[in-house]
Amino acid sequence: MNKKYLLLPLVLVLAAAAIYLFIRTNKEDSEEGGKVEKKRYIKSVYASGYVDSVNKVLIRPEVSGYIERIYVEEGDTVTKGQVIAVIRNDKLKEELKEIEAKKKLVQERMAPSSDYIRALKDEVEIWKLNTEIERKNFERREELFKKGIVSRETYDQSQKSLEVAKRNYTRAQAELNDATSSLDSEFNSLSAAEDAVKREMEKHQIKSPVDGRVLRKFAEEGDYVNSVMRDDDLFSIGDPNDLETDLLVDEEYVPLIKVGQKVLVTTDAYPDKVFEGKITVIDREADRATRTVKVEADVDYPDNIPVGITIEANIIVEDKEGLFISKDAYKNGSVSVVRDGKTLRIPVKSGFKNEEYIEITDGVHEDEEIAPH
Repeated sequence: MNKKYLLLPLVLVLAAAAIYLFIRTNKEDSEEGGKVEKKRYIKSVYASGYVDSVNKVLIRPEVSGYIERIYVEEGDTVTKGQVIAVIRNDKLKEELKEIEAKKKLVQERMAPSSDYIRALKDEVEIWKLNTEIERKNFERREELFKKGIVSRETYDQSQKSLEVAKRNYTRAQAELNDATSSLDSEFNSLSAAEDAVKREMEKHQIKSPVDGRVLRKFAEEGDYVNSVMRDDDLFSIGDPNDLETDLLVDEEYVPLIKVGQKVLVTTDAYPDKVFEGKITVIDREADRATRTVKVEADVDYPDNIPVGITIEANIIVEDKEGLFISKDAYKNGSVSVVRDGKTLRIPVKSGFKNEEYIEITDGVHEDEEIAPH
């Protein structure tokens, strides 16, 4: 990348290789003579880069596997959340079927009308009824014992029968509660496992994270994709009508770049055209490997320009006019001018110069004739 200086009367010519560029305005000038000419003086910084979609996203797989289906082609319009591809998940499907079958059995056992629950409830009712019977028997025997009608042995036996009935009733209730709790726990566990499998299956469904169009498709049905590989892209999606230009500028020239500066862009796809835009963003962090800083620009491109196309650009950091003469006419801080028919050697102040021209900032006037020295 180079900083460039251009002398332009009418149009700007971009040339990546040259450091100093100019366009001669008077083809009849002699090598040393000619006139003092006003020329447009432009200082620019060269940058290379590419055209990108503003909100472009690269879609990578979350899981590894073979691509079973792809539902879109390049150029297709997609909406956020739309399934655009599926990675095979046969093992998960079988696992889900197994979980659903177990869950169905548990649900059937949990139902109040199931044989299992009904049997446990019947057991509770039986021992509840037995407990009531034994309580009434004990109360009668207790009265008779107090009156001395029945023996201590009969009284004790009645009390023992009541206690046994109470324990069995309590046990039956506990068994019903434990069974219900166990079924609830098993059902919840299976539901959690079901949700986990479904979440994993969701990862096998590749969905578009944004509204846009499929800019590029990197894989085909039957391809194996690896979620561990960072460069294993599936799709790029964005808006081809909302473009930005990403430029890489040598870090030494970044202080010259300002937001709002004009940028002129060329690309091999349109060899005879120069596209104009403005700098919009200057990154605050440099790439240490390339020693460049990314600069973004908003450029007016034709509607059909491809996203990702390589471009070259000149960022205009200074644009002004000056008075220029042939470099050969300048010597030791002075030039020869023709005034009133006489050739005079006068001191001048110089500014920018290149291989053929030198800027005179003081001492001469526009259109003044320069005599060869």
